[in-house]
Amino acid sequence: MKRKILFLTMVIGSLCLSACGQKDIPAGNTGDVSAAPSVTEALKPTETHAPTATPVPTPTPLPPDTTAPELTLLGESAVKVIARSEFEDPGFTATDDRDGDLTSSVQIEGEVDVNWCGSYTLTYTVSDAAGNTATAERTVEVAQPETVYPEGKVIYLTFDDGPGLYTEELLELLDKYGVKVTFFVCGNKNTELYRKIVEAGHTIGAHCYVHDYGVVYKSDEAYFEDLNKILDLIYESTGVRTTLIRFPGGASNKVSMICPGIMTRITEKVTNMGYQYVDWNVSAEDSVTRDTAEILNYMVKDTPKWTYPIVLQHPEGRSFSFAAVEDYIKWGLDNGYTFLPLTPESPLEQHRVKN
Repeated sequence: MKRKILFLTMVIGSLCLSACGQKDIPAGNTGDVSAAPSVTEALKPTETHAPTATPVPTPTPLPPDTTAPELTLLGESAVKVIARSEFEDPGFTATDDRDGDLTSSVQIEGEVDVNWCGSYTLTYTVSDAAGNTATAERTVEVAQPETVYPEGKVIYLTFDDGPGLYTEELLELLDKYGVKVTFFVCGNKNTELYRKIVEAGHTIGAHCYVHDYGVVYKSDEAYFEDLNKILDLIYESTGVRTTLIRFPGGASNKVSMICPGIMTRITEKVTNMGYQYVDWNVSAEDSVTRDTAEILNYMVKDTPKWTYPIVLQHPEGRSFSFAAVEDYIKWGLDNGYTFLPLTPESPLEQHRVKN
């Protein structure tokens, strides 16, 4: 019985294997074989397709650039500068709607000469990449300083022709009373005294390098050569660039007649150059008299006649004039005066030119 069952099983298995081989049906598959893929189809690689590129839109061209840059001046378009001082341009900015910041591309035409009074024009120009241009102008006026009138009773005491024998004592005397004056100095090898004058708080001005009328007024060129020498000496000794000057003999002198018209020319020129020349309205007359009492009387008598008395004295080389200084200071202080040093803004006395 067992042998019959084993035989039948073997026969049935053989028939199944035969049927599977005839129909290309994998062994053990009893389902619908009609949809099964062939071996070739199963190994065929999956096809891939490149993605379709998105078209890039063509940019719309910009319209032609016809707009000029914007050029802006900083500060005022009209500037006033005191002669012989520094001029610093207030500045500017330049921008363009396409090129951005163009400030560094601004060009400046024109110059300002602070050593000559007058009106100067500065022209600023900037262009963008398309060639559009913007311009702006600034006017710079170089001028003498405006006068500042002090309040109260004042005396401007001025000393000419020093430094000299009594300069040191004079500085001590002025310090004793706390008064400040103005020294119009000449060329002197003892330039240490120039420094002491400035350090004591007094004003130092230029008189002349060589106090010789025949040399100083020989010609216009000779005058300015002498002036530049004393100005340079003062600067080298003190670091001060003074603009206050006093002509030898004053602006109204007649000794300059050796060169006709020289005073008319040089007074005008030094003013245009930014200097202030200073004469006087009260004189100690210490070039006329050697009497100390008379010298003091001249000063005391004439000082009240003027709202802003500018007193001329020569005490540094003349003992009789030096002796009058202290009494005059006492008189001034007792009568309510304040002694002030001259500045470029002080009310200045200028004589009528006679040559």
